[in-house]
Amino acid sequence: MNILNAKHKFRDSSKELTKLQSLTVCAMMLSLRVVLGYFSNATLAITPDIKIGFNFLPIAITGILCGPVAAMIVGGLGDLLSFLIAPMGFYFPGWTISGILVGLLYGLFLYKSKCSLVSIIICEVLIGIFVEIALGSMWLLIQYDKAFFIMAGVRGLKTLVATPVEIAVVFFFSKVLRKVPKLKFK
Repeated sequence: MNILNAKHKFRDSSKELTKLQSLTVCAMMLSLRVVLGYFSNATLAITPDIKIGFNFLPIAITGILCGPVAAMIVGGLGDLLSFLIAPMGFYFPGWTISGILVGLLYGLFLYKSKCSLVSIIICEVLIGIFVEIALGSMWLLIQYDKAFFIMAGVRGLKTLVATPVEIAVVFFFSKVLRKVPKLKFK
């Protein structure tokens, strides 16, 4: 887990966006992020109220391959495009901020690293606590006037169930991506 050189990760990630291969990966991951957000059969239903979606995966893959800048773009634009293509209610920028923060964390923890299980766990726990539970509950409070602590409890339960699945999925894909010989991302 080499998060201490965040300045270098931002610089190198910005340079990634000048390469055609990286731009292609970002475009594919962005489209996959939008598509996965719309298919209910792309979720794992634990209960009727607790469903684990997989739209986090394209953001994580972008963070692994292209770094925090690219992953932040995919996370933010993924939310914006999802809303523009099929709006549900009114646009609320808080969810876009959450997408950007998820990309930031995946990029900082997983870009140019060995993607160890420890770094993936720390990354997923931070996303779960700060983005999913705290910010997500705050966005629901602002957007729909839902009770913060009740929503935090529900979102906490969902996060408690989803985090181990997300850790396993990101760990699996990080190992697979590192073994693909044509990918020269490091």
